Amino acid sequence: MIIAAAVCVLAASCGRSANSSPGGVSPVKGLVSITQAGVKPVSSVVWATNRDVISLDPIFALGYPEYTAESLMCESVLRQAPDGSLEPGLATISHPSPATTVFTLRPGVRFWDGHPVTSADVVYSLGRQMNPKLGGSYGWVFDRVASITATSQDQVTVTLKQPDYWLDNELSSAAGIVIEKSFAEKEGTNYGTPAGSIMCTGAYMLKSWTPGVGVVAVRNPHYWNPSVHPLVGQITIKGISSIASLTAGLETGAIQGDYPASQVSTLDQLEHDGAVRVYLGPGWTTDAFVVASLKGVLGSLDVRRALSLALNRQGIINSVYEGAALMPRWLSNPGTFGYGTSVFDRAYGSSPALTQNIAEARKLVKQAGDSGKTITIGTTSQLPVYAGDAGAYQAAALAIGLKVAFKAVSAQDFIDFFTDPKFRAGVDGFPGLVFGDSGDPASLLSQVVLPGGLQNFDGFSDPAITAALEQARSTANPDRRAALVAEAEELTAQQLPWIPDVEPDTALVLAKGLTGAVSSSAYLYAPWANQLGGTG
Repeated sequence: MIIAAAVCVLAASCGRSANSSPGGVSPVKGLVSITQAGVKPVSSVVWATNRDVISLDPIFALGYPEYTAESLMCESVLRQAPDGSLEPGLATISHPSPATTVFTLRPGVRFWDGHPVTSADVVYSLGRQMNPKLGGSYGWVFDRVASITATSQDQVTVTLKQPDYWLDNELSSAAGIVIEKSFAEKEGTNYGTPAGSIMCTGAYMLKSWTPGVGVVAVRNPHYWNPSVHPLVGQITIKGISSIASLTAGLETGAIQGDYPASQVSTLDQLEHDGAVRVYLGPGWTTDAFVVASLKGVLGSLDVRRALSLALNRQGIINSVYEGAALMPRWLSNPGTFGYGTSVFDRAYGSSPALTQNIAEARKLVKQAGDSGKTITIGTTSQLPVYAGDAGAYQAAALAIGLKVAFKAVSAQDFIDFFTDPKFRAGVDGFPGLVFGDSGDPASLLSQVVLPGGLQNFDGFSDPAITAALEQARSTANPDRRAALVAEAEELTAQQLPWIPDVEPDTALVLAKGLTGAVSSSAYLYAPWANQLGGTG
């Protein structure tokens, strides 16, 4: 049974060690990417996220609730399979030359309103992502794009300034979602807000969105893909920040499903509850300490290394994640190895795990001359993972002669640490569950370490890391590209622009009568509920 994999990972006796990953052996072996397809109709499902949805406009997608809602209803030009590999989405792809990418729409693709998807819709959708005046989150994805043009009714040609083999994967995420041009233009600034609506192509379509109540999606009876037969009549995406409320809702049946990204402290309790089943799949998320400023104490590499050495990662794995996480070796989670898998597995397995050594950490702080100095950590008591991480860093800092101050905020406001420089002012760092947009370690890594990267908040720059990643981006061969990305990961683990805490598995909790949901982090960007339904 699929549940056996989840039970095994949670149990210490099952042989999946957080510290062992010999070269060539997959560090995510034994995890499950998708649960068995549902077979029975279900009238309605309530699905929890860690907070309310902020926007349904794909250019503003920047968190678990937005991704969960949008991937339920909207589709990208390409699609990520549950194992992280790339496959056709609304279109197929070809590369006539290294600087040319062509997307050909699949026959019969239609929006919910019955209008056919055209190349003009694709050009409009990608153009919105590129438009800096709209202030979207994904403009950086297109920085090597010279032009996007409709070369026929069903064909779009992307001309590149230089080869970009990252773009394919990025366009299988929110950056590649296709919306209806005429509908969006009519909605204007109301598009993707509670005051307006959206128009996508997915197997579920938006019925309503009421802040504080939830986003309600219903089955699309005219879905364009005849091989997909959704079994759930209605799915409500509801924000629940309280771990107690979430757990009680799952146990009583008020909530039927959840990907508890930052609410995993009761996984063991839920696993032993007869009302639900817990599944663990490959993760694309990294639990990291996000260094927000290099101008203070954390500007010293010795101090960053000291904090990393002092951190009790096994304690975080045991107490925060109930065992459902790996000891890290790189910044990126090994669940992201969606191509060049054997190359990544060998390189990851030969890299050292980031283990604890407090005595060495004390020496580094003293060597840096920073004993007694204070680091300010952003946190929230309302999300158990972040609260647990902050507590672990406080203990680590105090153990090596540093002092700690906190800037505590609400669960709803915590995302502002990522999005607002003014909100980060005075904060040295904060815990974060961070992830890229695809099954590629470079997707997260590039955002953190490249100059101008979306999440490079502190101006970090290392010429060797930049050179390896830039070369990888221009390399067509998947194995060669993987080797270059692995080189950059190894260098990043030495420089620690961010400090990896642990590598979480993807947790999925389903009511006992449900099955069919994607159980890897592919749920963030690909239709996770297309096979959801009742058990046999």
